[in-house]
Amino acid sequence: MFCFIVGLASPVGELISQVGLVARLATAIPTGNAQPIRTVRLRLLPNGSQERRLRRIAKYFARCWNEVTFERGRQFFSEQGIDLKGTYRKYYDDYKSLIGSANVQQLLNMNNEAWESFFELLRLKKNGKLPPFISRISPPGYWKNRLLGEPRLIIVVRSDRYYVEPINGGEGYLVLKDYRLRIKFAGRIRWEGRQGRLIIKYEGGRWFAYVPIEVGKPAPRSNPRGYVKPNYRDRRVVNPRAIQQRQPIGRDKAFIDIGLNNLFAVTTTSGYAILVKGGSIKAEYYWWKREIATWQSVRDKLRNWGLPNWRYYHKLYLRAVFRRNERLRHLYRTAIRFLADTLWRLGVDEVFIGYPYGVSQVNGNEYNTNIWWFREIIQWLVDVLEEYGIKIILVNETYTSKTCSICGEIHENGRKYRGLYICPKMGKAINADINASINIARKVGYEVKAKHKILSFQATTNGIKPLNPHQRANTQDP
Repeated sequence: MFCFIVGLASPVGELISQVGLVARLATAIPTGNAQPIRTVRLRLLPNGSQERRLRRIAKYFARCWNEVTFERGRQFFSEQGIDLKGTYRKYYDDYKSLIGSANVQQLLNMNNEAWESFFELLRLKKNGKLPPFISRISPPGYWKNRLLGEPRLIIVVRSDRYYVEPINGGEGYLVLKDYRLRIKFAGRIRWEGRQGRLIIKYEGGRWFAYVPIEVGKPAPRSNPRGYVKPNYRDRRVVNPRAIQQRQPIGRDKAFIDIGLNNLFAVTTTSGYAILVKGGSIKAEYYWWKREIATWQSVRDKLRNWGLPNWRYYHKLYLRAVFRRNERLRHLYRTAIRFLADTLWRLGVDEVFIGYPYGVSQVNGNEYNTNIWWFREIIQWLVDVLEEYGIKIILVNETYTSKTCSICGEIHENGRKYRGLYICPKMGKAINADINASINIARKVGYEVKAKHKILSFQATTNGIKPLNPHQRANTQDP
């Protein structure tokens, strides 16, 4: 089962997920009685009074989280042992009248999960099973902005204490029972199933609701309204009660080398070669990098001079960071959806992806740490390819870029410059990333050869644009 997890507690859960990443992603599409989970993000549109109410409730949640985390942290560092049950009962009694007994229960459960993840990491470290790049393990942190000193605005709602009222056209209402709020939202729900624990977060000056859906699972008898239905008709979704929407139409295999300048370099056993370029992603990142640096510089100067309006520019800085991440996310997901649809149309039923093990830890830089989200890309690929019935398998891509697919030997200087690989032995040239994808195919026992002209595409904020010249057009056309 693959799903998106909303990380709220600490980086501990993220570290554990990195440790078991390859084992999870190498698994084929789930079968049997497994219930796939998809998390839907909805943009909340509260009015003035609802906004003030949400802020007040979220501050109670942050205060409860910070207090229980502080007490448990003090117990841990005093080496007297953490009393999870005692602190649970104490803060449950203190806050059940402020944020609701069911919701404070969920908040404390999340805190328990964060501490259990921390203890699991300590056990792995003690047994020498952690990756070498993880040198420090920190306990769960606080829901607080350290620079501003303000709490992070997060609300946790149990699955039976809310329900979603969808309206056709990508809108609807989110009803919070305990707080008597009926908030309008904007966002498309394409899946149908039992709802899970709701997370409401304030990000980039906006409120978002994260609704997990166990796709196809009926609502419990105790909460018949705890069942989310689609609010628009997606042309790609035939049955919203199942993740897999299509069956593969062929038996071909695809081999993918993931990069930054060429986001995806793909070859198939039928001889197709595809390049999905990522130049627009780099351009987007560097534009926002300049914007972020501007607000950060102004903020720091005003703060050093002791002027109070630095807080305003800090909020502009945070908003720029949020917008940069949102736009990069959009570009990546647009490219992934296009790639999945293209592979399905070419008759691919299995994909082998070169995984760059430890690339950001061993040789980290701005490209493979800030711009190139290779881990998220692979996770998103798994989720999207599952809809098309395509399996995904990870392959160690060591030496696939240096090895020549023409003669089979390793040439240290074979890659002359970006995009070009020349075999010094045979004197032949090949696209460097296509060369790597062919080597990935050989690693898993397939011999492929590009029989067709390379198809090139560019990911843009307005969709995927073909770069191959065609009638009455050229590559310079806007």
